Amino acid sequence: MVEAIASADNQATPWTFHSVASEIGGNRYEDLTGDLPSLHEWRRAQEIEEEIQPSRFRIRHKRPAERPLDQQDEADPEVLPEAGEPSSSARRPRLRAPTGENQAAWWSTVPEDQWPQQRAGYWDDQFSAVALEIEFPESERGRRKAFQDLASYFVGSLKRRAVELSEKKMTQEERDAFSSAKSVEVKNFVASKAFEALPEHLKPDASQAIGMRWILTWKLKEDGTRKAKARAVLLGYQDGSYEHRATTSPVMTRQTRQLLLQVSAWKRWKVQKGDVTGAFLQSRQYPDQLFCIPCPEICSALGLPAGSITRVKKACYGLVDAPLEWYRSVDEFLTELGFQRLWSDSCCWVLREHNELRGIISGHVDDFLFGGKAGDPLWEAKVQAIKERFKWGDWEQDKFTQCGVIVEQTKEGFELSQPSYLDNLHEIGVNASRRKDKDQPTSDREKSQLRALLGGISWHAQQVAPYLAAEVGLLLSEVTRSSVDTIIRANMLLATAKSKQGYKMKIHSFEEHQELVLVAWVDAGNVNRPDGGSTQGIILGMSTSELLQGRVQPVSPIGWHSQKIERTCRSPGAAEAQAAVNGEDHLYAARHEWSEILYGGLNLSAPDEAVRKVKGCVVTDSRNVYDKLETETMVIKGAEKRTSLELLALKESQMNTAVSIRWVHSEAQLANTLTKSGGYREYDLFHKMGYQWRLVEDEKMMSEIRAEASQRIETKAAVL
Repeated sequence: MVEAIASADNQATPWTFHSVASEIGGNRYEDLTGDLPSLHEWRRAQEIEEEIQPSRFRIRHKRPAERPLDQQDEADPEVLPEAGEPSSSARRPRLRAPTGENQAAWWSTVPEDQWPQQRAGYWDDQFSAVALEIEFPESERGRRKAFQDLASYFVGSLKRRAVELSEKKMTQEERDAFSSAKSVEVKNFVASKAFEALPEHLKPDASQAIGMRWILTWKLKEDGTRKAKARAVLLGYQDGSYEHRATTSPVMTRQTRQLLLQVSAWKRWKVQKGDVTGAFLQSRQYPDQLFCIPCPEICSALGLPAGSITRVKKACYGLVDAPLEWYRSVDEFLTELGFQRLWSDSCCWVLREHNELRGIISGHVDDFLFGGKAGDPLWEAKVQAIKERFKWGDWEQDKFTQCGVIVEQTKEGFELSQPSYLDNLHEIGVNASRRKDKDQPTSDREKSQLRALLGGISWHAQQVAPYLAAEVGLLLSEVTRSSVDTIIRANMLLATAKSKQGYKMKIHSFEEHQELVLVAWVDAGNVNRPDGGSTQGIILGMSTSELLQGRVQPVSPIGWHSQKIERTCRSPGAAEAQAAVNGEDHLYAARHEWSEILYGGLNLSAPDEAVRKVKGCVVTDSRNVYDKLETETMVIKGAEKRTSLELLALKESQMNTAVSIRWVHSEAQLANTLTKSGGYREYDLFHKMGYQWRLVEDEKMMSEIRAEASQRIETKAAVL
């Protein structure tokens, strides 16, 4: 046809199929079979509705200048970059993100099992292996315990290995550092006369002696550097009388710490902190007969051949009763100096002269707090005797760290904080595809990560952050049945905690002439736990009697609790009643200890006499609880008679200890923060007010919701 049209006008034909074929050659062709789609691509092309279309948006500003493509830009856009490979987009000019909801990237929805496994070259070899060496118990009792649960024994051993260090893997510089640390520990054992050499005819068989080993770890200093620490411990599990020895040793409670700081601030005392060096080696003579084979370094220092059998003279580290022996030694010495141990807390001692309180001491194993008036001859003499009896590290005052809490003494009292504790806690990673399905259950590894993260936040809440106690407790109750949503909320809680870790809890000094009272704010969240349980929130505070008159007064936190109510509650009123009864129980114990600190002379058969010396008040936002307790005689009636019967305990306390009951609406309920997730409003206000609060008086006794509704009606009426 082309030739016919061209010949009609006597024009030359530019090309014809025959001419083109002759130019190319009849046996030459272009093979396109490689472009045929695979079966997967073919099926994918037939289901175009299932494909996620790329999001389109209008660029409303000048495009960036073109730049030449490099080799990385020519890569296939469908191929994801390798882990750790820098993205080329980091070098491109940043464009403003489009407004509206962005479509998710296609690879964010790919299931995890579709991703290729990144295998190390070492493991590609089928003959590759790793050897783990774990020391097995030598005693029959230890072996039986290990065989009961081998998995737990192996995991525990591996954890210990992860913390401890091996000299075989150390550098020469590290060996020198730990050699010096060992020398210090050996000197402590020799100076304390922890072992007694035995003549040959008194040495028992080696099977009757326990072994000893070194524990080498790095200890972090406050400035961030590390220090080599060597601890020689006895293998206490080899002791034949292991199961018959007493092991219970008391430690100072948080309430005692708060009350010690409170009485010191109130009386304008100076508080000091002392740390005993090698505490267990400074205990009294070990009362039982026990034999040991010391480490070769200790044997050499004692002039004995390695492997010698000696008698144990001090409760060394590793013995199950070593903490108790140390406590008995401290208690005996302080009693000889004239201190009186509190019945309310066995780790607190007070000094009196002519029924006047002159000083107070409390201890947490080898950390001690001393509160007394600076310049008081009696107190200074007692402290000097204590310094001479034990070997101490640094004595600190004004600002020090006690059990992980920074305590700072100011003119207004004390400030407690943990400003850097949360820096070592990190969020749990969740990839984008899992975030899309928040109901997906967590793996065993993620459950362990949740327990570790929430456990760390829980410690922070117990020490200085009551506002986190409720939410961390609720999340901990979900761990066994947790989902991706639980991880996300735990990460959000960590972010909230870090944003508020600058909060400092205050212990107010008050005026010495002011009468101090203890107040318990009690609240409950009904059926707000995964198992259908309820949560109680309790805050104990120390303030002046003017707080009970409706004035804004400083409040020192003494105790706080957010926990599950043991009994299942059928109604909010039942939960509030349980919280009120339990809160009064904590209030009773605090009043008892405060009375013992100030006045002493307890009659243990009549504790109500001591409690009556300290005013107490229970604050609730439940009209049901308040109305029942305000009547002179309670009548057991209604749908929940058990609740009324439980409130009788609080009614009895009203008559025997003169505890008062006050009602406030929920906005003035300080314990509201400790009952629900995300309820920080009341505590944030408490913090902004400088740890001051008020018992709001309301003659109409309207709840928060009714009060707001009434205010809206009055506003509308005024407008009309």
